[in-house]
Amino acid sequence: MRRQCLFVLLLLAVAMPAFAVESDPGKILDSMEKELKRNKEQLTLPDYPSPYFISYLMRDVQTTSLASRFGAPVYRRQDRQRVLFADVRVGSPEFDNTQDPYPGFDFNFMSFDPLKDRAPLDDDDLALRKVLWQTTDSEYKQAVASYLKVKAQRVYQADDPEFSGCFSSAPALRHVDDPARFAADQARFEKEIVRLSRKLSETPFIYDSSAAFDALRQDRYYVNSEGSASFTSQTWFSLTMTAMARAEDGSVVPHAVVIYARNVEELPDRARLDTALDEMIRELDALRRAPVLPPYNGPTLLEGDTAGVFLHEALGHRLEGHRQAGGEEGGTFRGKVGDPILPDMISVYDDPTQEKFENGGVNGWYSIDDEGVRAQKVSLVENGRLAGFLLTRRPVEKFRESNGHARGNGMQRPVARMGTLVLTSTKSVSEADLKKKLIELARAQGKPFAIILRKAASGMTNTSSWGFQAFKGVAKLVYKVDVETGEEALVRGVELVGTPLASLMKVAAVGDTPTIFNGYCGAESGFVPVSTITPSLLMSELEFQKSPPKREQKEVLPPPEK
Repeated sequence: MRRQCLFVLLLLAVAMPAFAVESDPGKILDSMEKELKRNKEQLTLPDYPSPYFISYLMRDVQTTSLASRFGAPVYRRQDRQRVLFADVRVGSPEFDNTQDPYPGFDFNFMSFDPLKDRAPLDDDDLALRKVLWQTTDSEYKQAVASYLKVKAQRVYQADDPEFSGCFSSAPALRHVDDPARFAADQARFEKEIVRLSRKLSETPFIYDSSAAFDALRQDRYYVNSEGSASFTSQTWFSLTMTAMARAEDGSVVPHAVVIYARNVEELPDRARLDTALDEMIRELDALRRAPVLPPYNGPTLLEGDTAGVFLHEALGHRLEGHRQAGGEEGGTFRGKVGDPILPDMISVYDDPTQEKFENGGVNGWYSIDDEGVRAQKVSLVENGRLAGFLLTRRPVEKFRESNGHARGNGMQRPVARMGTLVLTSTKSVSEADLKKKLIELARAQGKPFAIILRKAASGMTNTSSWGFQAFKGVAKLVYKVDVETGEEALVRGVELVGTPLASLMKVAAVGDTPTIFNGYCGAESGFVPVSTITPSLLMSELEFQKSPPKREQKEVLPPPEK
């Protein structure tokens, strides 16, 4: 199974206006509860166990997507779908079918039906209950097969002495949001991205470029056999600008800016958009002229959102609860509660209940998780020592109860995921002093230069037992700092790499100005919106490897002209 995370930075937005299909949440929840009750009471196969727990999670996703290339629209789409996930558990909370890491592989992999888990788009009670009936029947049969398979494996496999069970209790929760306002004036916004893409295409050194707008509203309906029923509604908006140039050596040099917003009021006006676009063009021009930096190991300053990528990849994923159990996970911090994993000046928590940061929206905000548990702020590292994990209803050694971090997308089973990861420090240093300390560290290590990372692009990590326990971060702007003069020179061609246990203890100083990193994170339960809030981090040592080169010939002919 895939255990790799991709954390993508998306940092830009715009303005817009109204496309939304409203439903009656109460009516839909009633339909779901009726069918759930019928299945919980009556669903059974002769001589096989009945379900001990059933839940339904339906995601109603509405999207608007627009794209423009070379100053003309190339893509218009509005879409809506309802996707259903049914959790049917057989056995007991102590040991059930979810212990099977490959459910369906032996039985259903040849019978894929793309409409199998799609629910009706209107509020038709009977149609919805029929989909729930079919889905529950299929999931129950698979659950029985999985339960018998994993139970049989215990005949020859020794039990994990730290195994804590499969499922924990949670109080019944009943909650209904007001539907989120989903505003999007398609004509107005298409005009804006056409204007932006035209400006990019008229820049001589840019050979390919585009601008895109995306709006998403997700309504989540959840019921379970313990009596929980909830409806939540959220929106996200983004504007993306991308451009490609070539360096003199033929290397392709990409650049992109993305602005996120949670509501229309947060979207920037035309003047702010033009400022962001002009800055992106200047940076791309500098990048294509910048020299390639050889692999490097030494003092590094992670400024702003680049520190967020580092924290997310090196630490965050390894504190997700399900990664502390089973033989497939590397278990970097398994059994280390109370042990130092960061310098003692640093504390870290995850708070999905934080809605705002400096008057802007926070991508990782949500109120109820995908197992019907209220989102909670959870302390992860206290004064450098490991204090806890991000938990679902799957118990972890010493932690029995969920703290509301079960998340997923589409038809994926929810697992423990970050919401908004926050780093704080009892000792802080001004941004100017951080650079001074960076140069001092480089001199002490005999380095002719140090590195500053600005503006993150993406990151990834691997937490599986069969893979290397490492992470990677890609920064859009990397600067080489001369230790004698302090002068900065833009470079390219490298990416940050490291191993978590070694790298986390290399934090030498923390800045005094927190910065938010909004993005999407993809792991085994799908892509979910996340945020990281952290000041700049001065690292006594970090390693950079050569980026995979991509070189290509220029176009044979020049671009057409009017």
